[in-house]
Amino acid sequence: MPTELENSIRAAAEKVAAYIENASVMEVKTFYVLTSATATPDLETERPGAYTQVKLDGDSKTVVPMREGRDGGLELDGALFEIHERNVATATEYRARVLNSLIGLLQQRGGR
Repeated sequence: MPTELENSIRAAAEKVAAYIENASVMEVKTFYVLTSATATPDLETERPGAYTQVKLDGDSKTVVPMREGRDGGLELDGALFEIHERNVATATEYRARVLNSLIGLLQQRGGR
């Protein structure tokens, strides 16, 4: 019969495994709303602006914001993409810190 400590350790290990599974794919979505000088923006009508998916194995997918240029060709919406890149960098740093903390905890437990 498992002890309370064994049950707690098992529950914690299951939570760590679930987090690692969820962390195997990181998604960052950046949205925008239309604004004008005469109306308050409607935050309920957000529209997708950029998207990035990064997997633990290094595979990634990014959808960049494009707009029609004056000449009729497409051009990158640089300002929106800069915001998105900052969001991706922040999410990547956070995920790295959390995963490093989990690895450290597991190493401490394994060394005991």
